[in-house]
Amino acid sequence: TIKQSVREQLRLEAAWLQAQIQPHFLFNALSAVTALSDINLDKMRDLLYEFSNFLRNKFKFEDMDGLVPIETELSLVRSYLYIEKVRFEERLQVVWEIDDCEDVKIPFLTIQPLVENAIKHGVMNRIRGGEITIRISVQETHVEITVEDDGIGMDEDQIQRLLERKADSRSGVGLINTDQRLKRHFG
Repeated sequence: TIKQSVREQLRLEAAWLQAQIQPHFLFNALSAVTALSDINLDKMRDLLYEFSNFLRNKFKFEDMDGLVPIETELSLVRSYLYIEKVRFEERLQVVWEIDDCEDVKIPFLTIQPLVENAIKHGVMNRIRGGEITIRISVQETHVEITVEDDGIGMDEDQIQRLLERKADSRSGVGLINTDQRLKRHFG
C-alpha cells in the first residue's frame, strides 16, 4: 500500500510539473506565429511544427515516474529553444556540447525546466540577452548535465534560499521539483 501510494504521489507530481506551462509562454508563441504569418510563411510553419512538438512531448504521460531516453528530453528542449529563439532572435544564443549519450536515461522534465530558468531569470534579464550552454558529458560512472548561462547570475545566498525553499512555495517550483526527483532517482 505504501509503495502504491508513493507511485501515485510521483505520478501526480510529474503530471503537476507538466501542467506548469506558463500562459505567457503560450500567448507569446502564438503571437510569434501570428506575426510570422504576414512576413515568412516557411518560418511560421517551422515554428508551428516545433510548438506542436513541444506540446506533444510536454504532455506525454507514459512512464512519468520512471526514466526516459535523454533524446526524449532533448527533443523537448530543442523545440522549446526554437520557439524562444524566434521570439528573442539575436538576444538568445545557444551552444550545445553533447557527448554520445543515446543510452542515457533521465527523469522526464529535468533539463527543460533548467533551460527555461536560465532564459527567464538569467539571460533575458539583460537588455542584450546572452548565451546558454547545454553540456552533456558522459563519464565512466555517471553523466554530467550542465545548463549554464552568462546572465545576471546569483550570489551564494540566493542559491541557498532557492535550494532550501519548500516544494509548496510559489516560486522556484521547477528547480525544487527537478532537484527532488533527481535525488529520488540517483541519490
